[in-house]
Amino acid sequence: MHYVDPAMQSDLTRYGLLNPAEIIRQQQRNSELYLRWKIRQAEIKERDKKFRRFWLGFGAIVGLVFLTAVIIGGWFIWTYLAALGFSAAVIAVVILLFAGGLAVGGHRCITIVQHMH
Repeated sequence: MHYVDPAMQSDLTRYGLLNPAEIIRQQQRNSELYLRWKIRQAEIKERDKKFRRFWLGFGAIVGLVFLTAVIIGGWFIWTYLAALGFSAAVIAVVILLFAGGLAVGGHRCITIVQHMH
């Protein structure tokens, strides 16, 4: 809400570009535009909330499937190596080395530090 100070005169009225009725009309129009903007922001917020809820659920399912695949894959490796006659300690070391190789080999993140002055 904007209250006009009667002692102040804007350049628009001082130079005759807008009369007081036009200024009031402009303020009303700005108020209407602001209300439309607030309604639109509420709609965007609601849509974003639904979008985030969907993708959070989707990510949880994908993560669960991935963890299940890792556990089943580890179990397969464990049973395969046990069938070949390896001990539990050797199998654990092999699995840890394999997991470490996946973690290090798949890591291609390059950190860029940029200083803005």
